[in-house]
Amino acid sequence: MVDITADLSQLNVKLQGPNQLLSSLLSNVKSFEAKSRLWKVQLERSNTVHFPTLKGQKPSRTHEYAGENAKLIEAFNERFKEVKSKQMELNIFAALFSVEPADMPDNLQHKIIQLQGDERKTRYNLPLLKFYKHYISDDEFPALRRHALKYASIFRTVLFKTDHCKKSTALQTDRRKPGKAVVSSNINAS
Repeated sequence: MVDITADLSQLNVKLQGPNQLLSSLLSNVKSFEAKSRLWKVQLERSNTVHFPTLKGQKPSRTHEYAGENAKLIEAFNERFKEVKSKQMELNIFAALFSVEPADMPDNLQHKIIQLQGDERKTRYNLPLLKFYKHYISDDEFPALRRHALKYASIFRTVLFKTDHCKKSTALQTDRRKPGKAVVSSNINAS
């Protein structure tokens, strides 16, 4: 399990990076899940190519780890079930040019087709938020813009709250320092 723990630790670091959209976070999770499924099959076959610490172990050991890996896969499925249930809506936001319009909500289908058929779509090769800011106007694509804002703001709101709490805590800590407390009391006395 040491080898899997190392990969899990790398995933954890990726998920904690600043200024990430929900779509990129979910992409990292899906990548790890795909690796986990591969590892399970390989361990069931006693293939330890991705597990240097398991090399030379008995086949029964690798089967045991395959079972533990299956539990990890199940835990990931349960943990991210709600986010995955929103996959179609997230795809509209993150992969607009790859979605099948017929599978999308009725109010977005024609606009998605319009954008997908735009011969100038190479100009859309921008970071996701810049793309929506520059090319999805409220006048021309109101429903699509609202949808994008919803998904862009889901994770940004969490980041804002987290940053705000950190700054608030730092401010309170500064006020408790002896030099800062005197300044604060002088202001109140004035």
